[in-house]
Amino acid sequence: MYFFSYETDLPEGVGFSHFGPVHLLWLTAIVLCIVLLSIFYVKKSKKRQCMLNKALAWTMCGILAAEHVVLLVTGHQTIYQIPLHLCTMMPVICLIFSYTRWDWAGQTIYSLGIVGAMLALLFPDWNMYPQWNYMNLTGFFIHTGLILFGVWQLAGKTVIPQMKAMWKPVVFLAAVVPPIYLIDRWLGTNYLFLMEGSLGSPLQVLYERLGNMYIPVYAALVLAVITIEYLPWLRKKRHAVSEESRL
Repeated sequence: MYFFSYETDLPEGVGFSHFGPVHLLWLTAIVLCIVLLSIFYVKKSKKRQCMLNKALAWTMCGILAAEHVVLLVTGHQTIYQIPLHLCTMMPVICLIFSYTRWDWAGQTIYSLGIVGAMLALLFPDWNMYPQWNYMNLTGFFIHTGLILFGVWQLAGKTVIPQMKAMWKPVVFLAAVVPPIYLIDRWLGTNYLFLMEGSLGSPLQVLYERLGNMYIPVYAALVLAVITIEYLPWLRKKRHAVSEESRL
C-alpha cells in the first residue's frame, strides 16, 4: 500500500522501532545471509570470486540508481538525497576496488564500509518506512551488501588490513569530510551526520550532550574505531613472526 510512498506522505505509526520484532527479524536474516553467502564465496575459484565481487558492486550501485529514478518519478528527488553519506559513496568504492584492487579502496572498505554499514543496520534512520517500502528495502539491501562485500574481501584475502595502511582511510576522510561539512552548512543538510546525530543512534546522544564539541569528539571516536579495527591484525602479524622465529 505504501511501497512507493516517501516519508513526507506516510501516516504516523507505519514504520518500525529500533530492535523491535521487524528490525530483529531483518537483522537475523541479514546475519544468516552473510554467513551462507560467505561460505558459498570461499568455495569458489579466484576467477569466480572476482566475478561475484563485480556483480555485487554493480548490484549495489544499480539499487541506488533505481532509488533515485523512483525519487525523480515521484517528485521527491531533493538536495537531501545527494549520495554524500558514507554508505552511498561506498558502493562506488566497492565497484572501483572490484576492477582495480587498489589498496586504498580496500582499506577504506574494511575500516569504514563494514562498520559504517553495521551501525546503520543497528540504528537505521529509515525506520519511519513500513517494511514493504522501496526506501526501507533499499536501506537494508545496500548496507547488507556493503558488509557482505567487505567480508568477501577478507575471506578471499584480496584485502589484508595492516596497521601501516591505516592512514589510507584517514586520508579518505580528510579529503571528503571538509567539503561535505561545507555543503551541510550551505544547504542545511546532514550528510555524514556532521550537523547532528541520526535519531535513535549513539551519535544523537553525543550531539545532545556535547553541543559544540560534537564534531571533535565524533572525529576522535571515528579514529579510535579505525585503530581498534586494525589492532587484531597487528597482533596476528606479531604472532606469525613469533611462530616463524621458532622454526
